[in-house]
Amino acid sequence: MKNIRQSFFKSTSFKQRGFTMVEILVALVISLFLVAGVIQLFIGSKQTYRGYDALSRIQENGRFALEAMARDIRMARYFPRVVNQPVPNSTVTELTVMNQNGVPWPDPFLLGAAPIIGVDNGNTDSIAIQWLANDGVTFNSRRYSIGNRTGLPVTCPEAATSLRVNQNDGNGAQELIEGVRSMEILYGEDTAPAGTPPTPSVARLIGPAGGVTNWNNVVSVQINLLVVGLEGNLVTTPQSVNFSNGAGGQTNVILNNRCLGQVFSTTIALRN
Repeated sequence: MKNIRQSFFKSTSFKQRGFTMVEILVALVISLFLVAGVIQLFIGSKQTYRGYDALSRIQENGRFALEAMARDIRMARYFPRVVNQPVPNSTVTELTVMNQNGVPWPDPFLLGAAPIIGVDNGNTDSIAIQWLANDGVTFNSRRYSIGNRTGLPVTCPEAATSLRVNQNDGNGAQELIEGVRSMEILYGEDTAPAGTPPTPSVARLIGPAGGVTNWNNVVSVQINLLVVGLEGNLVTTPQSVNFSNGAGGQTNVILNNRCLGQVFSTTIALRN
């Protein structure tokens, strides 16, 4: 019986076993590949986010800059209802009144009133109206006129709004839009003779300020902006952008810090 028990316990007992060195190395290699894949995915997602964020900021700054400048440039020398005609008479006609304190007005009074009663009779058009009629009312009428008399002269100044700009060298320039690498302003000059209606065949000159012969004939302004992002290392190679050179051609601009850039352009018609 004793031998049977000993053989039973020997057959049912197992020794504790662990991982071998080969299994541990294989597990480490697999884990390394998984971690590398997760890191690569994170870096790619972050780089994509930086690129989209920089591009959205560039577009926002460029559109705001064009809108802000176009609003002011469009109204340059614009005065509504001014036809540039001389004033026929500079003499102001004097107006005199008898009482410099003004004309007194009597207190308002009520002639007669009665409420108007409307009856809703099941979506019909039956409406009863009561009013007051055939009552005698006495009116006292007073007539005032401006006679030929002299009194206190009244001076009425002309009210006008004026804008004055004073140059102050103490304050420096304040940046409104960030990332503007280059800005170019071209002017469109109407070369047609005076009184000629504009047609597509009439030549228009668009060039810098030095090429304008008569500023009164400037009818449009073209603005070109090169806006770049503030963050670098967004692309693998430096970006190449074509920007206007002011002479009707294009200039190749290289963004050396591997940032993103975009050209914005608009043409504004003047209202003068």
